[in-house]
Amino acid sequence: MDEADLAQEKEVALINAALSARQPRLKSPNGLCVWCLDEKVVADTAFCSVECDEDYHKHQREMQQRLG
Repeated sequence: MDEADLAQEKEVALINAALSARQPRLKSPNGLCVWCLDEKVVADTAFCSVECDEDYHKHQREMQQRLG
């Protein structure tokens, strides 16, 4: 096994670790946007628009900063 093989194994291990540590994808329980609660979501998402997605995540970051 040469250095390239070792580097590739290390890269694969790092990618797998990062993938396993990520948060599960947010999904709507009832088909409505989890932020505005008014509109139907875009397929396989939890939001009706990019704006709602951004607003929700901005709010989550702000709440974490306040608590943490």
